[in-house]
Amino acid sequence: MIKNLSITILVDNHSPDNAQGTEHGLSFWIEADGFRLLFDTGQSNLMFDNGALSGSDPARADALVLSHGHYDHTGGVARLLELRQGLPIYCHPGVLIPRYSRQHDGSMKPVGISRPAAMALMRSEQSIRWVNKPHKISGNIGCTGVLSRTTAFEDTGGDFFLDPLGKQSDPIEDDLSLWIETTEGVVVITGCCHSGIVNTLSCVRLVTGCRSFHRIIGGLHLVNASEKRIDATIGYLWTEQWDSMVPCHCTGTVAVEALRREFSGRVEQGYSGMVIR
Repeated sequence: MIKNLSITILVDNHSPDNAQGTEHGLSFWIEADGFRLLFDTGQSNLMFDNGALSGSDPARADALVLSHGHYDHTGGVARLLELRQGLPIYCHPGVLIPRYSRQHDGSMKPVGISRPAAMALMRSEQSIRWVNKPHKISGNIGCTGVLSRTTAFEDTGGDFFLDPLGKQSDPIEDDLSLWIETTEGVVVITGCCHSGIVNTLSCVRLVTGCRSFHRIIGGLHLVNASEKRIDATIGYLWTEQWDSMVPCHCTGTVAVEALRREFSGRVEQGYSGMVIR
């Protein structure tokens, strides 16, 4: 079990005092008993600037995990792989495919990985471990791979497509999350959680055999969720045993406030520069 775990949010949409830069994106720097793991890279190269402020250098990572192939989670890949050649990378093959999102005005926006980031990954293909099912990364750290989606109320969280005409729906099958088994319990770290937090926790419980979760950290993609879905998610979380939650990025203000009301003292909004130990 991991005894010493530190998680620094390198990139998030929020910063309470503007001490560190923000953008629509997410990146975590994780140190677990000396093993250094970078989970997602934000939308740009901001993780390097924020990392310098917090003493966390992404180029010193022992491994990179990409939660899925959206631009706001893969933006720093090209620079990172320039600085850190041969870095072990864990992701699903779907991170490389083109993808789009329908906007409120009906237009289609490309939301997939950028060309420079995709090219950098392809040049580093020998260092990539393609993940389709639960996979151990190091000791008591693993990633979920493709998640079973069994809940009726959880969807991808938006109008996502594999083509610019919006004809082929994108299930975002490459969505994956991390789990870390610590002496305090299992910590679950999500990117956008397009598979749904219920499906994600169910997978981690099945793989690890855990009965409770110590912390749940990351994006929950409830920003576009209906009140019905938020209520259903909260109802499920009442049935689970977990100590604390740090929602980030795409969770959305309405959902974060609902979670804070329901679980008083157990939910804290994540932000750029936040350190969780």
